[in-house]
Amino acid sequence: MIDVARDAEGVRKALEEIFEEDFVRARIDRESAGATPETKERMQRQIPRRTLSPGYYRVAEYLLAIDAERRAGIVFSLRDLCCWEVDGLVALDRARGAYESRHPACSACGARQDTRFNRECSNCGVKFRTRKK
Repeated sequence: MIDVARDAEGVRKALEEIFEEDFVRARIDRESAGATPETKERMQRQIPRRTLSPGYYRVAEYLLAIDAERRAGIVFSLRDLCCWEVDGLVALDRARGAYESRHPACSACGARQDTRFNRECSNCGVKFRTRKK
């Protein structure tokens, strides 16, 4: 049996899947305004399926809660966190970095983009600058 909390790579993958689920749900919420129930149901099927054991997602959600407290200004000492929690928070930072690289935020409205290669925001339509060659 795998000790899920100590499988940092599996937890990182679960976190990335959670981020992608949230991204797709946010896009569906924006696009489904005024849609028929059948269309909404079809759109809900676009949400990616989870690939890991439920324990990975429970640990990932626990780490997200700790991270939310940390970002809110609660300071943790070394005595407050277990080794696996520290490893999990490192995995969370890696997963968040990978997600933010794949889906950069629009500088105008903050909406996450489908890809980092978009030429304009999918939410507000602002044009992005492109690099000159």
